[in-house]
Amino acid sequence: MTTQYGNVNDTSGYSQAFVSAYKAGYEHVLQEMRDVYAGATRVDTIEGEKKAYDFLGTIDLTEKTTRFSDVPVEELDHNRRWIAPRWFHKAIYVDDLDKIAMHTDPTSDYIQAMAKGAIRTKNDVTYAAFEADVQGGKDWADSDADKYSFNDSAFSVASEGGRTIVHDTTNTFAAGGTSSGLTIEKLILAREALTSLKNDPNQTFYIACSHRQLSDLLREAETQSTDTNVVRSLVSGVVNEYMGFRFLVDYNITLGSSYNDVDSDTYIYPCYAFAKDAILVAQHTAPAFKVDWLPAKQIWQVYGRIGVCAARMDEDKVIKIECASV
Repeated sequence: MTTQYGNVNDTSGYSQAFVSAYKAGYEHVLQEMRDVYAGATRVDTIEGEKKAYDFLGTIDLTEKTTRFSDVPVEELDHNRRWIAPRWFHKAIYVDDLDKIAMHTDPTSDYIQAMAKGAIRTKNDVTYAAFEADVQGGKDWADSDADKYSFNDSAFSVASEGGRTIVHDTTNTFAAGGTSSGLTIEKLILAREALTSLKNDPNQTFYIACSHRQLSDLLREAETQSTDTNVVRSLVSGVVNEYMGFRFLVDYNITLGSSYNDVDSDTYIYPCYAFAKDAILVAQHTAPAFKVDWLPAKQIWQVYGRIGVCAARMDEDKVIKIECASV
């Protein structure tokens, strides 16, 4: 029977001192390195197979205009969303005891690579949540009957149906303008869309994009002969805020390999403007880390595992921005 030492230590026939050193080194590097969306999402922990989150619908009070009138009663919508952890793992062989001891240094290539892999996984899972379906319903089910879907169609102030600012948008959100990358006009429209969906206009919104979109803004500023100092600082990474948005550069955002805009006729970079409580990222209580001796191979195996999931908590808090390659 294997002795357990908390959630991150699982040893079998190996000195606890080495495993503790691995744990310390692994967690140290994870703390030093921040994932792209750190501080920009809701954060929770998950234990077990699944977890539910309940939401109440919007409550609007009714004005009292006459004496002794009946109190208005309204049934509220009750919405439930489910998350379930996704597990990711990897094993590495180490051929002798000395090399294992050497790799306990948190700055070693091995520890750095393992930690970076965990962070990339967390980034990938978070990014996928912007448009992924979310399981709903009273009880967890595998059917598609109760799911919240992202409405990838053109945003309209009148209908508030779609959640996408198209690449050739006009200043009224309609298609038919000039196809463009990320522009100041699109930032203005994104903020307008988020506030029209009753998000707090005084908060700092976030925008996930690639470095190409920062270059788009700089080229626009240079062409229009406006002050480029702030935009240059944004491109160089000196600052990360501009026009009320905090910019997050994510390597997941790339130019589509096929027509991936709303009209399916243009290659675009899918960027996302969102509020801080739009995405929930839940991680298992701690990464699992394990060192085993494999008698058949006469070699040490170092194993790492992380459980993480992410879900969109409200469709009114995410706006997709199509950015063409120009």
